[in-house]
Amino acid sequence: IVDIDLAMIYAKPANITYTSSLAEREHHAKRERSNRLCLMAMKMSISKHLLGDLPETNDVREIFAIVGQRYQVSNNVEARFLMSELTGMRYDGLGGVKEHILRMIHLQSKL
Repeated sequence: IVDIDLAMIYAKPANITYTSSLAEREHHAKRERSNRLCLMAMKMSISKHLLGDLPETNDVREIFAIVGQRYQVSNNVEARFLMSELTGMRYDGLGGVKEHILRMIHLQSKL
């Protein structure tokens, strides 16, 4: 487990050939093991309904990049929703002004 982050640090190396050195073969084997462990950990921690949306790939760096892009998109959607809610807020006269201002401050802090 010590080398679990190898797949995230190093890009996928070239395929092993007959002329590859022992160090290259060992590095390739360690990176492949790290890649499998990272993939298992990521797939176990992501909800099943979200996993079906991910492309079938065996490279943890690709999946990590795709998940990062999708999270950024959803983060922008949430910011737009909060901004529209904040700008559309009107005092309705039912509660106190203090509570209305506190709700506005709460929405602003989420942004």
